[in-house]
Amino acid sequence: MSSFLRSVILVMTAAMVINCAGPEPIRWGNLHGNSASQGFQSITSGFALSSSWISNPYRITGSSPVIGMDAQRREVLYIGTTNAKLVAIRSEDGTEKWQRRLGAVNSNTRIVSSASVSDKGDIYIIANHQAEDGRFRSTLHKVDQNSNVKWSFSFPDNGYTTGSPKVLTASKVTYVFVYISTGMIDDVRGEVFVLRDDRDGVTQLDRQALGSCPFSASESPSEYADIMAELVKTREMIERFPVKMQTGGMDLPDRFIDPTVAVVADTQNPLIAIADNLCSIGVFEWNGQNLNMLWRLEHRLDKHSSASIMANGMMIFGREDGKVLAYDVKTGVKMWEYDAGQAVFATPAGSPDQHVFIVSKDQLQVLNAPDGTLVQDANFSGKLPLMGTTHASPAVTANLVYVSSLEMLTATHDLKTRASDTNFRGNGFSSIAIGRDGAVYAVAVDGTIRKYAGTE
Repeated sequence: MSSFLRSVILVMTAAMVINCAGPEPIRWGNLHGNSASQGFQSITSGFALSSSWISNPYRITGSSPVIGMDAQRREVLYIGTTNAKLVAIRSEDGTEKWQRRLGAVNSNTRIVSSASVSDKGDIYIIANHQAEDGRFRSTLHKVDQNSNVKWSFSFPDNGYTTGSPKVLTASKVTYVFVYISTGMIDDVRGEVFVLRDDRDGVTQLDRQALGSCPFSASESPSEYADIMAELVKTREMIERFPVKMQTGGMDLPDRFIDPTVAVVADTQNPLIAIADNLCSIGVFEWNGQNLNMLWRLEHRLDKHSSASIMANGMMIFGREDGKVLAYDVKTGVKMWEYDAGQAVFATPAGSPDQHVFIVSKDQLQVLNAPDGTLVQDANFSGKLPLMGTTHASPAVTANLVYVSSLEMLTATHDLKTRASDTNFRGNGFSSIAIGRDGAVYAVAVDGTIRKYAGTE
């Protein structure tokens, strides 16, 4: 055998091994997994039946755990609390590594959204505080691995959000993308901000409104009043600890928190997608200097879940009327629509086997990604009832799907095999994170974080 032929065979063998192995597990550094919010971890995992550790309790409501790495390459969980603390938890035993308060001790400051961790290990998190005029405003903080606050950025024009930031590192530069509601006096606008991390400082590179929403106080006083009242009620809902349930502790209020952007990083220019709760669904392209609108569709005060950008290039999100919508992220062409029959508060999750997992209040449903039809057969309807209502998003591995409701549910992708930890009770807002080893992390209603060693 010639040396050339031997080299060809070795290269082909290596390629086959790589292809069979599938994609590498990700570091769950953003809300709902990666920057595109796909909610998928590429690892074969096990059923979450009994927690391997339980952390100390913290005042956690809407914040979901995200995962970074310490200097020794060990996973660290980061999560925010309603008493304005960013907390770092060791993944191996659940002990607290550190906590950092991001507001004065007696100030009315809350953290209700999830952090985002850059490839460099820095943590970016939004804290909301009440200003002297009584209005609530949002500030983005950068905190390093040792709990030092490196910079803080207060969003202009009364900028406020209950959504989360997304970060992207390109050519050693870290960018932060955030959806913010601005105005709040005579009108309200939905805008996407792009910030550049300058290490010990920050630069606002661009901000673009999704569209002109005719909801000014002078033009549409009743609608504007409804918007402001909705913002107040949502803030009060997500800031209250413990989370207040309705009817016998089983139901959550039907209110949507602000959406979080989904960022597609594996294109020449990143794409930033958002379906807001004011008047716009759209996608921007980021060329490194400016945001440019690729496409935009109008709506009027429809409430949406945060969007997920699936591996097939579809932007998928749920709506308050139970509709699940899929658009081509690059063109805005509507691909399909599915009626879940219940409001969809949670971000959809996807898997490489072309399934989309939807949580619609108290049901888990599985759709075929190409056409949005329900996955079902003669023996199964494609739907699984949940124990109580949840707004938390599903998390998916190569073989299983996890949902935090009034139990910790684990099911196979076809939903035909399932099991649960009935000693767990979720808070209805905080979503699951999955480590690169398949470990599952979930927040209980009492503010503790539970780890399930999910590998087989």
